[in-house]
Amino acid sequence: MKFSSIDYNILSYVLKNNFMSYRLAIDWAYRQYTDQGIDPFIEKISQAGDVSEIRELISNEHQVYGEPSNEFLAGETAKAYAQNQLSLHIAISRILYDLDLSLPEEERQELYIAEDYFGWHDDAENKSFEHVKPLFNKYSTAYENAIAKFSV
Repeated sequence: MKFSSIDYNILSYVLKNNFMSYRLAIDWAYRQYTDQGIDPFIEKISQAGDVSEIRELISNEHQVYGEPSNEFLAGETAKAYAQNQLSLHIAISRILYDLDLSLPEEERQELYIAEDYFGWHDDAENKSFEHVKPLFNKYSTAYENAIAKFSV
């Protein structure tokens, strides 16, 4: 499989945030070996001495620094909510106010409506989720696809 700069940016991000250990990164690199050989860059990764060396190789070769797109981060936020690591209100607020997403007006409006339920509605969590479910599914799927390349 050929990996792009965007893919290596994700790899750098998961390494930087300790979602993937050095040992798992080396194992991933060795799994890329095939009967046809190996991409020379991945071979360099497989010979790196630690995570910082892998990240430096990625930075030097692909000019990426482990700073993924806001869409990726929105997917990470949606996934964290799905795994009960964040409340829905915090997840919505993070996507609306912390990430500079270029959302279509309809999606942005759904997030504002969902966020508005908190503080006054007795069943804010469920009512809000009805509005954000399609958006959360969209971004969490993109996030999962991006990190699946590295078996994280």
